[in-house]
Amino acid sequence: MGADWTSELIVPDEQGAAPTAEDHPSAVAPPGYRPFPRMTREQCAEAVRRGGWLFKADEGHDPDGSVPVEAVEGAWQVDAHGRPLRFRPNPRYGAPLPEQPVGDGAAPLPPLHAGRRPAGRALLGWLEDPQAPRLCRIAGSSGSGRSHLLHWLAAACPADSPHPRRRTDVLLSAAESTVDTFVWRLAALLGVSAADPDELVAALIDGVPRVLVVTDLDRAGAGRLSDAAQRIAAEVLRPLLRVPWLRLVVECASDTPAAAALDVPAAVLDLDQPQWTDLDAFTRWATALAERQLPAEVYPSPALALLAARTGDGVLLDPAATPARKAETLAETWWESLPELVRAPVVVLASVRGGLDTELWGELPGSLGPFAVHEAVDLLLPADPEGRYRVWPDAFAERLARSGLDHLSIRQNLLPEQPGPQDAARLDLVLRHAVRTSTAVDDLLADPAVLVHADPSAVGLALEHAAAVRVADAGQRAELAQAEARREALADGKEFDEELARQFSDADRAAAGRTPVHRAWRLAGPRVTATDDPAERASALHCWTVAHDGGLAERFAELAGHEWRARWAFAGGTDPVHLLARHEDRLAVAVGWDVVVLDPATGRSADESFARLTDRSTVALAAGHEGGAWALRRSGAVEELRPSSDAVRRLLAAMDDGATALAARGGEQRAVATGDASGRVHLLDDRDGTDAVHSDAPLHAAPVTAVDLAHHGGHHLLVSGGLDGAVQAWMPGRGPLSPPVPARDVPVTAVAVATTPGGLVCAAAWTDGLVRVVLAGAERVTHDLRLGAPAVGLALTDEGRLCVATATGVLGIDLTTA
Repeated sequence: MGADWTSELIVPDEQGAAPTAEDHPSAVAPPGYRPFPRMTREQCAEAVRRGGWLFKADEGHDPDGSVPVEAVEGAWQVDAHGRPLRFRPNPRYGAPLPEQPVGDGAAPLPPLHAGRRPAGRALLGWLEDPQAPRLCRIAGSSGSGRSHLLHWLAAACPADSPHPRRRTDVLLSAAESTVDTFVWRLAALLGVSAADPDELVAALIDGVPRVLVVTDLDRAGAGRLSDAAQRIAAEVLRPLLRVPWLRLVVECASDTPAAAALDVPAAVLDLDQPQWTDLDAFTRWATALAERQLPAEVYPSPALALLAARTGDGVLLDPAATPARKAETLAETWWESLPELVRAPVVVLASVRGGLDTELWGELPGSLGPFAVHEAVDLLLPADPEGRYRVWPDAFAERLARSGLDHLSIRQNLLPEQPGPQDAARLDLVLRHAVRTSTAVDDLLADPAVLVHADPSAVGLALEHAAAVRVADAGQRAELAQAEARREALADGKEFDEELARQFSDADRAAAGRTPVHRAWRLAGPRVTATDDPAERASALHCWTVAHDGGLAERFAELAGHEWRARWAFAGGTDPVHLLARHEDRLAVAVGWDVVVLDPATGRSADESFARLTDRSTVALAAGHEGGAWALRRSGAVEELRPSSDAVRRLLAAMDDGATALAARGGEQRAVATGDASGRVHLLDDRDGTDAVHSDAPLHAAPVTAVDLAHHGGHHLLVSGGLDGAVQAWMPGRGPLSPPVPARDVPVTAVAVATTPGGLVCAAAWTDGLVRVVLAGAERVTHDLRLGAPAVGLALTDEGRLCVATATGVLGIDLTTA
């Protein structure tokens, strides 16, 4: 096999020489070895500059340009120091996408008013042109119709359009989003699971062309989160634009930090420029609004025309003024023309500092009730696509709000003492208004009912804002303390250590931002965002609060209404958890490059490191007899992490194909098991030197992704999961066994099996985050768990405790409370 199999993702030395077999003498390259491309030092440095990802395309193709999906081999991921972490292969590499002819039944394009057909044609042209830049940025001032144009595009080009080059897959507003909530919402809309931008990129390295439409980027964040738009652009959108088959349409004004962060070639439609608006069509549309000629200076802004139509004649606009100044002038005239009856509800609406539907608007004190709200609606700009009204422009609304409602008035009149699912919209308004006005709502953010019933985006925004406030306050306290310490050192003639003081200050600020609820929300957020079911939200939050606040965790469990309980949680910290295996009576967990040992009874880690990985592309961890341990890399190579018997080498040598899954058991019934790319499973009893045994036929219609084994009824029982979504059971020498867990249509990520005092227990996890546990005792009992992120490993103790590893940490769960 030579030296190549030891060096996947390993950088050559300074002379460029490849590592030799002696560099990793413990690695075993089985038949079917699937090496991944290696990186040079220059490629590692380039990957760091690109945010951690570097795509590899066939010679003659530029992954940053227009490149066929089938010409992209995949992408390397590196850490912040340039060390290779993994290579994500493109499953469609070498397989051209079939031609998709234009189908029948294409619906006519929806109307596009205000003379915007030139802009609409330009957008369609960009969409249909495979050579166009991957980014189309829609610029312009507030009120220029950017959001309206993108909603039109999504309606005109749905994902199921019979025209293959006229499809958009996702429409997502970034208004008042944080980086986390934006990633979680986008992942939910795409049907993938991702807790952070890197996981989102990894999930979309699937060779599937998609067009993502993002509106309101300029309105991301609120309050202390003023950099949210720039962060979303830099940390989420910019990395997504590296994926060769993704295209983005983004609403983002020019000359902003967010626009600067999108530093890639782009097609830009600036709707303030007249070439995107037909003057004659705009004039006819604007005249019809008020049945009179409107000031010529409103062109080409639809919002200016709509506002001018709601004012009287004789408004003078400075042709040289900015659109924002013209809007202020029109708003002032419009306000003076309003009847007294509707001024009060308009002030109330402005006080909200955001959009509001008429039902909630009418409930607010000072709105004068539904009749007055109805009268005011006809004098406002039209509602947004969600049916919400707002006072425009924002600067004018802010001035009106100063004489309107305060936060306490809104909260007292809208929220009941015990909020429930019917109060979701009220909670959303109260939480968002608290952020807009920098009002503390710590009591609400500690109330489980609020956290499970409110819109997760509003909760995430409020939690991030509260954390930013605490961090800023801690920073101010640290600066005062440092100044005092500096004065004392000077008075005593001592040297003041500025670097040490800065480190303590940074640590204090970081700790100030992390409350138990905030920590739990970051871990459970992907699942909480992806579901509308309060019980599922409560389950995920229950798991991740147990480590810091047992009482709060129990309240979440009661809201969820399930019998099982999380008993401990181990957080991986800054490095992701990516492997889990039973190690005798303990757990072996891969966190970053290190393999640590946890006590399954308490979740506490041992002081010493169990082992260290040499390759982060490891897909399975197995711990066997007398402390031995092995790591299976994605390529099929197996590395011995701790010395043991030669059982793994013997089993691999007996296989016709390379391993895709690996498991082991120690103790008196010690054995090792593997699965392969053909769907077969293999087992070697490590007690008596017998030969390996193999399943007669494939158990799966695709590669095996996970295996585990137990001793049951005097025999070895092997359970496997596959890329086909099936979970199968196999005993050597026995006929076909019934699947222990029903198959699903998404790949299996982990399986576990154990013989417990209550009977045989089998667990399986899939890529969509579901963990299903079946207890085959006197009665067959099934538990479905969704814990925040897909499981990367499962383990069952002999006592029946389920241990689940996700990228964010490990949980110990008792399936019954008895």
